Amino acid sequence: MKRLINSLLPCVLWAVICGFMVSCSTVKTYQVTSPHSTADLFHDRVMEPEIATADPAAVFTLSEQQKAAFKRELRKPVNRSKLDIEVIYQYLQKRLQHFNFHAKTLTAQQALTHNSGNCLTLAILTHALAETTHVGVYYELAKTPPVFQRENGYLLSSQHIQTVIFEKKVGNSIFFSSKPLKLKIDYYSTAGSRTLRRVSEEEFQAMYYSNVAAEALVASHSKKAYWNLKKALQIDPDNPVALNMLAILYRQSGYDNYAENVFVHGLSLAENQLELLSNYHRYLLDKDRLLEAEKVADVIDDYDDPDPFKWVDIADQALQDGRYHQAETYFKKARQQAPYLHEPSAGLAKVYYAQGKRSQAIKAMKQALDNSHNQSVTALYKAKYKFLTDQSH
Repeated sequence: MKRLINSLLPCVLWAVICGFMVSCSTVKTYQVTSPHSTADLFHDRVMEPEIATADPAAVFTLSEQQKAAFKRELRKPVNRSKLDIEVIYQYLQKRLQHFNFHAKTLTAQQALTHNSGNCLTLAILTHALAETTHVGVYYELAKTPPVFQRENGYLLSSQHIQTVIFEKKVGNSIFFSSKPLKLKIDYYSTAGSRTLRRVSEEEFQAMYYSNVAAEALVASHSKKAYWNLKKALQIDPDNPVALNMLAILYRQSGYDNYAENVFVHGLSLAENQLELLSNYHRYLLDKDRLLEAEKVADVIDDYDDPDPFKWVDIADQALQDGRYHQAETYFKKARQQAPYLHEPSAGLAKVYYAQGKRSQAIKAMKQALDNSHNQSVTALYKAKYKFLTDQSH
């Protein structure tokens, strides 16, 4: 799933920096009360004409022709002794051999037709396949290094979703088990990934509309983004990703009062506030409301979120804004949480270089190089390290 972090201001779009992880530790929170309900946050009049959004039935189910084709697969002699979850898994394995792992979010029908789509698209396709059988399905958010990309002034950060399919009823067969048999389908398996939490059905459905909205924002289709965000929030009213993006959308469209209402409402709901706080802090700075911004910054500085990539996200944003002291603080928080990662040290090297602290930049880049185990990333860090050391001579 894409996240937006406001880079003008980058899952899904993060000015939308949005958090999914539920922390077990006690964190300092920003206490605020919203006089609004989620329904109060919509302003259809300024986003007319209405743009039609996909019906959930069209998103999460296959066409009748596609269902019939998969049922023929289930009835093949070679599959008669297999559990349905095995058939689904093997069917996906065959499809993915020729799958174009495109960044665009597609429906289940589109995924099969075009043989392409992103991580969320594949989860949607798995859901649709499970619906043609008696297999149960649920979703999990996994902790993996996010993939960052910049598009049209936005920094997009991808999150990783896994699908679990399970046999609701095994019956009297050679596969009999006292517990439901399960298979976890991980479309982009990454070493060291672990499950953060289960994703509700409402949140899963809202992810589709939030992703479509993020893609629309990047393409400067603000009205399409708005109507898809409204759909997401009608399905999952407290969804922090959609709320963050709605605030960004209003800001980008010049409706700052609407944006602040959304930020405040989101902060009044969310248990995990780090990304919301970061975006709200930037909003307050842009409005020259420095005392309020300082209070928010104090909460962020004392925040104890165990996810290092959230700190990398907001550190990158601070670095882009030229807030070097805060960027250094947040990269160090990320490094403290996960000293084995290369991203925090590489970020610190950028901060120190921007401040003219060459020796510290070299030391930080050397640490990033030592922590890197990916061939392309290592090559990039070697080049940067050589550049820094050559400049110091």
